[in-house]
Amino acid sequence: MTRPISRKLTGVAAAIAALATLTAGTARAADTINCVFPFWFGFAPVFVADKNGYFAEEELTVTWAFDNDRANVLPALETGAVDCTMRTIGESMARPRTAETTGTIIGTIDISVGADGVVAGPGIETVEDLVGKTFAGEINHPGTVLTQFALSEIGKSVADLDIKLINTDDSIAVFEDDSIAAVATWEPMLSQIVKNTSREGSKVLLSSADYEGLITDIILVRTDDYQANREKYAKFLRGIYRAIDDYVEDPDAFIALSAPEFDVPPEEMKEALAGVKYTTYEETLDYMPASGDGKLRTVFDDFNKINLSLDLQDGPLDYAPYIDGSLLPDLFEGKTR
Repeated sequence: MTRPISRKLTGVAAAIAALATLTAGTARAADTINCVFPFWFGFAPVFVADKNGYFAEEELTVTWAFDNDRANVLPALETGAVDCTMRTIGESMARPRTAETTGTIIGTIDISVGADGVVAGPGIETVEDLVGKTFAGEINHPGTVLTQFALSEIGKSVADLDIKLINTDDSIAVFEDDSIAAVATWEPMLSQIVKNTSREGSKVLLSSADYEGLITDIILVRTDDYQANREKYAKFLRGIYRAIDDYVEDPDAFIALSAPEFDVPPEEMKEALAGVKYTTYEETLDYMPASGDGKLRTVFDDFNKINLSLDLQDGPLDYAPYIDGSLLPDLFEGKTR
């Protein structure tokens, strides 16, 4: 049986403490980055960059741990125990972030192009059919975000639905309840539900493929350390984008290197990555030009509205200085790629 892959891994706050312990009482090397991010295949370029020696070539040490709980990660960023995290831009903007919270987005890493979505039961053919029905999901789940965005296009919102809050890992079982009109989930559960549910006529109602770029994972770093050590983070980005080049050139070799870090069979990781698009260096430049507005500005503006609608932000955030693409234009000038 395929094991569900979740972006959430609980009980690993100790990993953050371990990172802090590694450097406690000693002067930390300037070219060390401690990174904590969710258990999600989209972040595999970190492992491939390390195993292929790209960080070592830059004389950069990168440590990592899995943790999806922002209640752990944000305080660790504030104290300096953690330098880097990665997650969707919408999640990164959500409460408890304020304009004063540390964290600067310096790059993108992947885009969901079908890995996240909503499965609807029989009789639900359009998002408008959900109005007045029971919708199950986590409030900040990409599937819920997609639903809010689609509803806003017809003058509705999730406030017009009966929201049942669940753990996404339970979405397969939850959907078997006939009272649930639709459920927000992600791969591989998205496909599993449609294939295996007893509710004949169920289908994928919405997926991130319908709104490419809306569910974008970003690289967010500790603001004060980034400002003081910009070249260190340029080294990190070069490693990431070289690893993404490896995926483009030979996905199977990339997966063979990174699947063990997630403790999953390579074929399982390959199936899940079918709904993910890694952003190459050139694509990231399109999303985050050093001057002017790129694709990420549109996504950012959309989430200022979406998160307010879902009561996930206290107010709109400003694009700059929260998002800074200034490292990108000359990232590989005179460097190996």
